[in-house]
Amino acid sequence: MANDPKCILVVDDNLDIRNLLSMILEKEGYTVIHGVDGREGLEKIIQNIPNLVLLDVMMPGFSGLEVLAAVRENKKREINSIPICMITAKSSVEDVDKALELGATSYIVKPFRPAVLIEKVNSLLALATA
Repeated sequence: MANDPKCILVVDDNLDIRNLLSMILEKEGYTVIHGVDGREGLEKIIQNIPNLVLLDVMMPGFSGLEVLAAVRENKKREINSIPICMITAKSSVEDVDKALELGATSYIVKPFRPAVLIEKVNSLLALATA
């Protein structure tokens, strides 16, 4: 995984959401890197191998679900096993099921409470290092 054991990649096309997630996570001592869309997010996953990815579903061009599928199909274990938490406004059962079928580790619906986000991030990182 990344050299920094607390490295989280946030991929969201909305600057305000990226900034909010960064602020919450950095306050908890996490290192945050950003992807502004799906293509950049996938590149950063491959280049940086973060310990966790927070991934928006609805992005122009290359959706979060396409990024998720590409990561899970990657031949390198250190990439295809990265925990990925979808963080999105899409909240239907079908949306959640689709993401989980494609290999999402978890799912958070926007808007979210910071405490819920931190609890989820901590538990996902604990599972990844167990």
